[in-house]
Amino acid sequence: MDPEAVAAWISDQGVLDPQEQFVSADAEASRVLQGSDLQSTARPRKVLSENLPVFPAPMSYTAKLRASDRHSTLGSRNAALPVSWVTPDPRTLRETVKATGSAQALQLFDKVWRVMQGEGYLPRELKGILKEELMVNDARFAPIDRVTVTSPQERGDARQLFPSLSADEGQTLGLLSLYHELNTVRDIAATTTQFINTPRSEATWNDRIHGPILRLAVSGIPHVGAENITQAAISKAFVPAARGELETLKGKMIDYALLLRPEKPLALRIADFVDGFEGPRTFNQSTHGVLCYEPTGVLIETKVEARRCAEGKAQLGIWLASWYGRVARFAPLHSADPDTSTNLPFLPILLVMCEKWELYFAFDRDGEFEVCGPLDIGSTVTVDDSYRLLEVLRLLAGWVAGEFRGWIERCVA
Repeated sequence: MDPEAVAAWISDQGVLDPQEQFVSADAEASRVLQGSDLQSTARPRKVLSENLPVFPAPMSYTAKLRASDRHSTLGSRNAALPVSWVTPDPRTLRETVKATGSAQALQLFDKVWRVMQGEGYLPRELKGILKEELMVNDARFAPIDRVTVTSPQERGDARQLFPSLSADEGQTLGLLSLYHELNTVRDIAATTTQFINTPRSEATWNDRIHGPILRLAVSGIPHVGAENITQAAISKAFVPAARGELETLKGKMIDYALLLRPEKPLALRIADFVDGFEGPRTFNQSTHGVLCYEPTGVLIETKVEARRCAEGKAQLGIWLASWYGRVARFAPLHSADPDTSTNLPFLPILLVMCEKWELYFAFDRDGEFEVCGPLDIGSTVTVDDSYRLLEVLRLLAGWVAGEFRGWIERCVA
């Protein structure tokens, strides 16, 4: 979102003292969200409660960053909307994921962790190029070939351009696709270095770095898209009433989301489900464009200044709470699979600070939201790290196409 708008809002509140922007490594940053009740909205069919949850409005808060790791805590003195950011050790976080009872969620965590440890994220088809270029060992290459998705149009064009293609056309097209991806990754890494040396605006980072890496990640995952939602506002029905802070921001909260873009049969079921609402006819908490009918499975906020990290967490916290207030109140059917939980085990959240990407998992504790992390999943500053990040983003997109989609299907059944 526009950093100037946020800065103006904070300035109006008189809470961001320049002397308090950076503190010692032992200090903790906190923000407080307080306020009045959420406006009530008539509920559609198949909801757990006839009443909307109560959300307080955000009041003034102080941004304090740890000098050592920039982590902050978003707390709340109002029991209506506590959003806490906690930093468990990896083993504890894994146990937390395991405790959800979702085998798919645990599998996602374990795969992400293996990538973080440097295992199997480079395309083995390009080993002849990348092993020497990156000076890496064999463990970093995937154990199997990647499944690449090519459209009929692409295959037809390839036959026109390369008449000699025969039975191995699929393999050739796959290699061409992977080589194109490599050159895109090289460009992203080179541009990142330029932007670090000569700072650019958040919008420019989004346009040249963050957007391209996200689109590249979802390009091979059917029915999942990466959408820039910087212009999306939280619907007034789902923001605190009688407060001016979010009105100043016009409800604009986060930068990107990974969306489920289902094929026609499921899309029609979602549309029918949404059209049954008496309130805002949207599946998500925003009526902006595709957000009405395409559920958001991963939330992403980007920043280009370290001092705005805590600010980004506040934005994510507000968006997260309003998302749960709208979406997670639906009553999905029970899954026939005993390893699949009825409700979502968590919602993945990404916080991006220039070239560095952090992954968090948000858990709903009976209306209290606990955001656990971060997992450092890579950066765009080198080709090697960009591939590591790309693999984790693909895993998240795969989760949206898998477990998240299954939850959506049970919601609209």
